[in-house]
Amino acid sequence: MRQSDLRRPGPEITAADLFAPRIYLVDADPLTRAQLADFLREKGFDVVATTEMEAAPPPVDVLIVALDGMEPRANRPDWLLEKPEIATIVLDRSRVFPGRAASLGFVPYARLSLPVQPRKLVATIRQVLSLARIESVESCEAAVREYRFSGWKLYPEARRLLSHDGKSILLEKREFEVLKALLTFPRQLLTRQQLIAIVWGSDMDVENRTLDRPITRLRRHLGDDVKYPTLLKTVVGVGYRFDVDVGKMF
Repeated sequence: MRQSDLRRPGPEITAADLFAPRIYLVDADPLTRAQLADFLREKGFDVVATTEMEAAPPPVDVLIVALDGMEPRANRPDWLLEKPEIATIVLDRSRVFPGRAASLGFVPYARLSLPVQPRKLVATIRQVLSLARIESVESCEAAVREYRFSGWKLYPEARRLLSHDGKSILLEKREFEVLKALLTFPRQLLTRQQLIAIVWGSDMDVENRTLDRPITRLRRHLGDDVKYPTLLKTVVGVGYRFDVDVGKMF
């Protein structure tokens, strides 16, 4: 990170800035439910908290369900007997036998025991959102034939970048994949860890600094000022945002 990236002031980064997530929290215990909801709202998350488990959850980013350790599966609604389509975190409350978790008919994205450390819960939510976002990249973007932004065009099949005045640039593999990831989520913050997982794979052990070279080269290709970039912006200590509107041709 260069000192020049620190010179321009920006808004405070919150959880909402990172992921803009909406959380649906289901918990029969009013005290725990209220405490968790209040804490997550303070962290910038949009939380809908309810005791109603029978109705299927609305479209949200993350589902958090608190279950009693001795609660039989027969008492659960149909939507919770199979893995929900929404990224799900299960919170286990073992009232009778500590450590005994309720049997599930699916494997959730994450499973934690109550009481849960607030920081651990927030970290788990961020991890779940990262995994869900990474998994969605290929399915969302496979059919895109051309990206358009700020007078530039990117042709994924050829990894070719074309300027408004006809200048053609053949991107290296990693440069292309980083740029494609940023164009997939325009005006959204991607953490360095997310970009690494998208480009190199979530199972690869890659250092954060590995991103420096493709980021620097992309800025050079795009003529983006290194000190005060207008396209590929650094969010200090977090990641990068491609701060332009992007058109996609299918």
